[in-house]
Amino acid sequence: QRLGLGALRELRGIEGGIENTNYFVDTAAGRYVLSLFERLTFEQLPFYLRLMQHLARCGLPVPEPMADAAGVILHTVLGKPAAVVGRLRGEHRLAPDAAHCASVGAVLARMHLAGADFPMHQPNLRGLDWWTETVPVVLPHLSAEQVVLIEAELAFQQQLAGSAAFAALPRGVIHADLFRDNVMFEGDRLAGVFDFYFAGVDCLLFDVAVALNDWCIDLATGQLDEPRATALVAAYDTRRRITPNERRL
Repeated sequence: QRLGLGALRELRGIEGGIENTNYFVDTAAGRYVLSLFERLTFEQLPFYLRLMQHLARCGLPVPEPMADAAGVILHTVLGKPAAVVGRLRGEHRLAPDAAHCASVGAVLARMHLAGADFPMHQPNLRGLDWWTETVPVVLPHLSAEQVVLIEAELAFQQQLAGSAAFAALPRGVIHADLFRDNVMFEGDRLAGVFDFYFAGVDCLLFDVAVALNDWCIDLATGQLDEPRATALVAAYDTRRRITPNERRL
């Protein structure tokens, strides 16, 4: 009632998701998703919700948070922060081809361009500082070979972060979690991108790398699928030119 969404017709729990408690909400006015945030705080959430609102109003296929009469989009349910957003149509493409990957690259570039004038700032909370804190927690659960691999990679990332090449990378708002299960397709048309609750400000190239490492990997072997990777990067580059330094790194 407070959001003016009409009479409630159905409220159904969503089984997927690992961070929040989510429900499908059908009302007389349309179809929505209600999220109760179990980890993110009232202080952190305005960044994510305003970013979604900003991108949606820039014409991107992003669910827009529903506001009350005063324009408030962060609500409270049983003492927990909550939001209601529009429900996207379509389904996941868990076995994507090159065309699907090109669509992802194109929408990622559009998001980066649209985010350039987004006024709020929050760091990438899953960046290098988090990796440095988390690796020691993970080490006891790894094989000796995996320990060597993850420690060498962390050392490489720490060294890279202090380099001039890294400092020169274009930065802005990134999604940071653009996996296959966070994108919806209707047929072969990309219908929407959601789950912005890992977003933050970081180098744009990190976002491209996250997408490549999910959309363009052969799951059976772990190897990069070159046609899919080429399609994603080419579509991104058509909309936001990748700098020579970004391409090298």
